[in-house]
Amino acid sequence: MKMRIFLSTLFIVACVFTSYGQSAQEDWTYDKKAVNERKVIPHRYTREANVKYHKRIHRIIDTREKQNLPMHWPKNPFYNIIYEAATKPDNPYGTVTAYTSDSLENGGIYSQSQILERGGYELIMEVEDEYGYPKDTTIIVPFEPDQIKKYRIMEDWIFDYNYSDFRATIISIAPLFMQVAGEGVELGEAALFYVKMEDLRPILVNMEIFNPYNDAARLSFDDWFEMRMFSSYIVKESNVWDYDIKYYEENEDNPFAALLKSEAIKNDLFIFEHDLWEY
Repeated sequence: MKMRIFLSTLFIVACVFTSYGQSAQEDWTYDKKAVNERKVIPHRYTREANVKYHKRIHRIIDTREKQNLPMHWPKNPFYNIIYEAATKPDNPYGTVTAYTSDSLENGGIYSQSQILERGGYELIMEVEDEYGYPKDTTIIVPFEPDQIKKYRIMEDWIFDYNYSDFRATIISIAPLFMQVAGEGVELGEAALFYVKMEDLRPILVNMEIFNPYNDAARLSFDDWFEMRMFSSYIVKESNVWDYDIKYYEENEDNPFAALLKSEAIKNDLFIFEHDLWEY
């Protein structure tokens, strides 16, 4: 009888320690090396003579949309990846060049110190001096990368006659931030900097993004962008004035008209691809 009680107690204790060990090593069920060992697959060469149609499109990715929430997965948020790649010279994952505009090579370049200064603003506050008299003091409010909620991507839509396909290639990506003047007055969104996607891909290919469908299917940020798993809306197509849609004369002070134009451009791309084939 005593032996039975002893064995029962020993079994319970073993179960407790086993369950504790499983919970403590929850992330160590197996070695997850798939993302860390991946290499960038280069885009195929496109011969100019085979390009029968080309359209440059600008889009906005809003990470507050449900489909884009994985981009700001707390374990590995995208804003940290792109911000540190542009501001940390000793970043172990690599660094990228930060451009001042979407002209890229033809535009200027931000130094790492200039990027750190961008986004912050001066705030004047009234405080008391050592004698109890009020005085104005200027406080520098630094920029925090977690304030980034949107990204602007520039992409080329190309119909390649040789391969008979109509595909999009992302050229650059820019995190957007809210410009703030003194007293915290918001002046509208602007690009913090622009980065070439080809420069960023070697970093993104080894950066994991949350997969809401299957934890075993490890996705990298490079997969996310290449497979176009994000949701976005069009804000610009190539035009003679080089304007965003919202600055067209007919769309000024009319956000609904700008939205309709955005959807019209999206539909035109769909119709063009659909009409390439016979069914």
